[in-house]
Amino acid sequence: MFMKRYTLLFLTTLAIFLHSLPAAAAAASNQAAFVVGRNDYSVNGAVYRMDVAPFIERERVFVPLRYLAYALGVSEKNVVWDASSQTIELHVDEKIIKLTLDNQIININNNINYRMDTSPVLRNGRLFLPAMWVAEALGYATGWDEKYQALLIGPPGNLPEAGSLPPALTEVKIRPCGFMEDSLYDSLYLERELSSSSIFFPYSAGEQANVYNAGVAARILNGLVLAPGQEFSFNRAVGERTTQKGFITGEDAEGNLTLGGGVCRTATVIFQAAKKAELQITERHPHSRAVHYTPPGTDAAVDWNRLDLKFINSRPFPLVIYSELVKEEKGRNLRAALFERRPLQKIKVAVIKETPQANLWESIEDYQLDSLVIDNRAYVSIEQLSDLFRFNYEVKEENGINKALINFNGQLINLTEKSKTGAINNTPFVLSGEPFTLPKCNCRFWLPLKDWTRLAGAEVLWIDRSPPLILLILK
Repeated sequence: MFMKRYTLLFLTTLAIFLHSLPAAAAAASNQAAFVVGRNDYSVNGAVYRMDVAPFIERERVFVPLRYLAYALGVSEKNVVWDASSQTIELHVDEKIIKLTLDNQIININNNINYRMDTSPVLRNGRLFLPAMWVAEALGYATGWDEKYQALLIGPPGNLPEAGSLPPALTEVKIRPCGFMEDSLYDSLYLERELSSSSIFFPYSAGEQANVYNAGVAARILNGLVLAPGQEFSFNRAVGERTTQKGFITGEDAEGNLTLGGGVCRTATVIFQAAKKAELQITERHPHSRAVHYTPPGTDAAVDWNRLDLKFINSRPFPLVIYSELVKEEKGRNLRAALFERRPLQKIKVAVIKETPQANLWESIEDYQLDSLVIDNRAYVSIEQLSDLFRFNYEVKEENGINKALINFNGQLINLTEKSKTGAINNTPFVLSGEPFTLPKCNCRFWLPLKDWTRLAGAEVLWIDRSPPLILLILK
């Protein structure tokens, strides 16, 4: 019965009020919702935390001054409290809204007075304002949802839908990334390709054995890791060519039959990849005569205990060799690639749902995100961000490349791994770093935290302590 009377009075007062108050100087643009008895509220789809909850008194919803002002787009510096006169002023462009504690008069621009059916109140040292009257004085429309006990605020004709309001902060679940669920992530790292090379061999009776042996050597070398400063030796890594390892009889460059003949092809593609990566080549031998599968000067001859291919990992991170022989329709493709394995530092991201005050640590929420840091740049996963911001996303693979499509605040955001170029509603924008994927992780697609804060209108702060902490501040 109470809410029926409240709703009727609310709508009647709203109609009178809209006809009597002048339009605000600045266009009302925010959508906000305050739920009676709950400490969280929403502004434009994001959920924020208050230290006290709104309440109903005299059939009006009362909201703490500071949080109501923020929801209506009034910055903290434009909220003035005069303790001597017990007046509150809200400054928006050229408009000044003035209210007085325990006084039903709301004043606009110091010359227009309207009588409210209630007044601001002081509870436990906190100022509460009748939210409907203040919102409408600033040009907003208001509404009431009885089911959700929510006061809805928005531009005229564009109130938020109570049924789609984000859940309370206590209901937000941030999924764990599960880095340690697979031994692959006992040591977190990101692999980036430095260089690659390949040679195509058409099907030919004279090439079968040699190309087969090249594939055996590639399989042995595949996944080999070189530490910084470590020297690679083809002969040491592949070892003696024996039937136990799967080698068969082929031909050497002179046409002589030899066990394992053809492994020079594998040495050649690895040499080419190492040269492209500008690694220090410490030993390399050309063939005694030109070979047909690669131009002069780009080959590498190897022979057990006689000729070797060697180079040093002169880079600051481990290198991984990936090599394989791939069957194709008209032949086989021998490929080798060098990847740099960069370690990833895991740092927690603490979420702040309100502007931090003097005591920063009291504003930190009780849930955190996982961040991975590479090249002094923090990355967060789309999966965890979607839990926090409640947006829809899709990650799909096209031609071996993962692409993400995010629907956030009415914007379609396109991101591609290994590319700094993204798009917002088909308009290109440049990221500070390349997104990457961790295929076997619960959190698969990662993007720079700095770029997400730019998209979401948030801030990020690095706290240099042990262990370090990153703060994600949602305004």
